[in-house]
Order: sequence, then structure tokens, then C-alpha cells
Amino acid sequence: MVNFEKIEEMIDIIAGGDIPESQSFNVFAVNFYLETKMVPLSKYLKLQGKTNKMPKIMNTKKSGELLFHTKKNEEILKFLKKRGYQSVPELNFTCVMLLRKVDSLTNWKKLLSYFEGKGTIEEINNSTRILLLPEEEKKIEEFVKINLGVSDTELNWLKDKIKIIYENKELLRSIKKIAR
Repeated sequence: MVNFEKIEEMIDIIAGGDIPESQSFNVFAVNFYLETKMVPLSKYLKLQGKTNKMPKIMNTKKSGELLFHTKKNEEILKFLKKRGYQSVPELNFTCVMLLRKVDSLTNWKKLLSYFEGKGTIEEINNSTRILLLPEEEKKIEEFVKINLGVSDTELNWLKDKIKIIYENKELLRSIKKIAR
């Protein structure tokens, strides 16, 4: 039976970012996963009007799922030991932003890269993105050209400028402010 009061309480704890001192993040995340695994959580959060914290809440559930399945998976436990972890590393609200709907081993590789300082969350997530196939890129370019009414030259200019904007966070924030 689903205990919605307990789920609500746990969601409020996640939104506040303060795990009770009596529990570690890992224990809390596994408990949250077990409480919510029968609930379509994203739909529930939308109905409750809690969409502003949805990524944090959904990633906490995903981390609980990862931790829950890791305890039973000898392959992943051996992988963690080979990388120098005698037990499952303690996660937190920051590192769980790396988790995606992929296999557990891929998620652990990304987490360990972050723990070992091999990049920021954004850099690690971007490094695992799949490049577009040439046909897909052409299709997207045609879509953009049609919808913006631009030529090939103008599209290439726009792509160059957008790349510069995304690489410069301060510039991106400034443009967002003036585009409102």
C-alpha cells in the first residue's frame, strides 16, 4: 500500500535539501525509491504542483534505484572495488544530477568520474552525449532554416554565435535577461 503522507514528507525533505541526521543520503534515497516505485512520480508531482523541484526529486528516486540494485549486483560491486571503493560510495544531491535512464554500470562510471575530479557535472554529462548522425543533422538544419526563414550562410553564422553563447555562461545569462 502506498503511503502518500510519507511520500509527501520525503518530497518536502528533498525539496529542502536537508536529509535527517539519523540517515545517510544513500539510506534516505533507497527508502524514497522503495516508497515511490509504485507511483508514477512525475505525474504525481505535476498534480501536486511541485514541478519546480522535479529534477531534484526524480534524480533522488533514480539514485535510490541505482543504490538498491547495486547492492545485489556482483558485477558492479566488483567494479567499485577495482576502482578503490570497499563499499558503495555515499552520494549527495549534487552528484545525482549525473544519473540517467541507462544501465547501472554506466551511471557508476559517470559518478566515479565526478568523484575523481575528472570534470564538472555538466562536462561529464556533455561528454556522454551521442553525436547526431549526418542525416539527423541535415534534417534538423532544414527544420531550423524553414522555421526561421534563413539561408545556409545565416544558419552557419547563427550556429557559430550560439556555440559562443553556450560556452560563456555570463553571456548566456545576459542574453536571457534582455530576451524576456
